Amino acid sequence: MNENTKITSQTLAGQITAHIEELAEATDAARMSAAMLSYLDTCSRFHRYSANNVWLILMSKPDATMVAGFNRWHSLNRYVKRGEHGIPILAPIVFKENPEDLNSRQVIRGFKVVYVFDISSTDGEPLPETPNWKSPEQNLILFSKLAEFAESKGISVIVKKLSGETQGVSKGGAIEIDPEAGVKTLVHEIAHEIMHRDANRPDDSTIRELEAESVAYVVGKHFGLEGLNSPNYIALHHAGKDLIMQHLDRISHTSATIIQAIEEREQQLD
Repeated sequence: MNENTKITSQTLAGQITAHIEELAEATDAARMSAAMLSYLDTCSRFHRYSANNVWLILMSKPDATMVAGFNRWHSLNRYVKRGEHGIPILAPIVFKENPEDLNSRQVIRGFKVVYVFDISSTDGEPLPETPNWKSPEQNLILFSKLAEFAESKGISVIVKKLSGETQGVSKGGAIEIDPEAGVKTLVHEIAHEIMHRDANRPDDSTIRELEAESVAYVVGKHFGLEGLNSPNYIALHHAGKDLIMQHLDRISHTSATIIQAIEEREQQLD
């Protein structure tokens, strides 16, 4: 795609708004579930992107699996194939607050349209294989890495037999988790600890469960875990578009924080 194509930031923002309005107005639970799971699937693949850009990728190429800019693909010894079309996303325009001060903080003064390309639009050298977290052995390693991440945040993880059907409990600075619980449960409780232990936490317990369960879904999908579907994800059916976007930002940010921490630990072992 010619990067001079006249797609403006305002146009893309309008597309995002229209898509969110459509989602917010969908009162049928099945339609809402499909739309939300599609969004969360996309979040799991593109955790480094903002919520707005996740929407844009989803709208432009729902089957995208890995995207990067032209130069980034080139640095990985891959090239964009002739005739392929890019996916338009928004990139911040950053300036120094005081241009005359070398130490001046940077501020965002708008956005510009840039293009990324899915790996299916490229050719060249194969990428390094990612760890397979589906095996029981790797699942235990992932559990351990998540526990280490929690400890680094001052959250102790205590594995103990819990009563009844309880699989995990977030207790404010500590997580108790049943030995039979899976990785997804640990992520769910970590999300509660990160998102719901300060003054900014939602008052509504349903929304808190939605956020934690959605983060667990995104992180689990990213690492290839199975059995992640849950009706808890559709709890946003009563929300307006502003509230939906607010929660999606929080879900995306927390998911990215956890995923990046795990991947950085994996890189340190290489």
